[in-house]
Amino acid sequence: MLYPGSAKPLYEQLKAILKQKIASGELKPGEALPGERQLMDIYGVSRVTVRQAIGELVREGLLYRHHGKGTFVAPKRIERPLARLLGVAEELALEGLEVAIKVIKRGMEEPTSEIRHELRLAEKEPAFCVTRLINVAGQPLLLDHSYFPQSIGQLLQNLDLSKDLIYTHLELYGYKISNGRQRISAGRASREDALHLQYRQGYPVLVVKRTTYVEGGLPIGFSHAVYRGDRYEYTVILQRHPHS
Repeated sequence: MLYPGSAKPLYEQLKAILKQKIASGELKPGEALPGERQLMDIYGVSRVTVRQAIGELVREGLLYRHHGKGTFVAPKRIERPLARLLGVAEELALEGLEVAIKVIKRGMEEPTSEIRHELRLAEKEPAFCVTRLINVAGQPLLLDHSYFPQSIGQLLQNLDLSKDLIYTHLELYGYKISNGRQRISAGRASREDALHLQYRQGYPVLVVKRTTYVEGGLPIGFSHAVYRGDRYEYTVILQRHPHS
């Protein structure tokens, strides 16, 4: 029920009601939200109020609009711990999520100075690049750009990278992947990011850069992944007194 005489604006009251319905599961991920006219009739509010409430929930990532079809409940935000070294597709598959991978491009290319530095490549040495779009539950989650030394690229060249888990495949070839160094930062979706992620240019994204090493400290891969900011988060367990 909405209270017109409350100090809390009507759109905020409606927003809170819809938010509670999403949290409780009454409105489920992927389910269409009732139309504007229906919400106006149910809650006795104006179209402006309905649109303002829905607009805020879209900006918060709880709803998304599908042009020509309506407004839908967004998939739940995916939460991942930071402690394990897993490939981007591998970590999602292990959660039992419905993962679909689309290969955008692959092949040898001239690396940037950052990639060259991270992979310790010689001057003018090419890197094997694969760019993949990772979808979860039918919705784009992240765009991953992964780079490998030429020798590793030759092993990956003929794989179906829309299905194969890269880390797992390299381990089958005898590479003992031991650790990784990861940097996480906030960013804004570029035009390319927005196109592939079905997101708005300039909206918040999570940028994850990772260098992966085999035993002995030799870098085997470098990845630059861009996650939709409304669908993904990392968690860290903190201890005041580390175990001895």
